Amino acid sequence: MKIRLGCLLLLVLASACAPSTGYGTIVADTPFVPTPTSTAPPAPRDVPTETHTGKGSGEFVTTWPADQLGFFTFDCPKCRDNVIIDTDGGEHGLVNAIGAYHGTTWMNTEPDRPTKRVTVHADAAWTATIADHRSIPTAESGKPTTGKGETVLKLPAGVTRIQFTAKTPGNVALWVMSPEDRDLILNQIGDLQVERDVHGPAYLKVEGYETTWTLTPS
Repeated sequence: MKIRLGCLLLLVLASACAPSTGYGTIVADTPFVPTPTSTAPPAPRDVPTETHTGKGSGEFVTTWPADQLGFFTFDCPKCRDNVIIDTDGGEHGLVNAIGAYHGTTWMNTEPDRPTKRVTVHADAAWTATIADHRSIPTAESGKPTTGKGETVLKLPAGVTRIQFTAKTPGNVALWVMSPEDRDLILNQIGDLQVERDVHGPAYLKVEGYETTWTLTPS
C-alpha cells in the first residue's frame, strides 16, 4: 500500500509540472482597423472669382478659401523682362517667365499651407484672377485640344491615356492631379511627341510659357 501511494504521489507531481495541454478559453482577436493616413480633399464648391490689378512689381492679399483649390491666371501683355509670381503658400512660384505672358496654373494644393499673399515681379500693367473649378475647360476624350503657353485642363472620367505634342525652344512639363495624388508625368526640353498613361477624372497642367501644344485624351 505504501508503494502504491508513493507512485500515485509521483504521478500527481509530474502532472503539475508538465505544460498544460488541456482546453483553454478562446479569446477572439480584436479586429484590425487601419488608422487613416490622409483624408479626401473637400468637394469643390462655387467660389466668387477674385480679380487684382497692378503695374510693375507689387503684392496683394487674397481671401481665397484655404480648403479650396484655386486656379490662378496672370496676364501681362506688355511685359518685356522677367515675370515672377511668388506666394506665401505651398506653391512658392506660380509663374517664372520672360516677356509678354498669359497663363493659368493651380494654387492651394496644400490646404495646411494656403496662399494668403501674392508677390508680383513685373515691368508693366497686369491682371491676376483666382477662379474656381468652373473656370477650367474640359479636354474631351478622342478630340484634340490645342493651345499656347501654360494652362490647366480637366480630364473626364474614363480617360486612361493622353497623346501630347509640343513645339518649344524651352522646357515643357505636364502635371496630373487627381483626388488621390499629384504626379509629374513629363519634363523635357525641346519639341516632342509622347504618350502617357493617366486616369480621369483629374486636372492636367501644362508648364512651358513658350510652348505650342496639342493634347488628345483617350
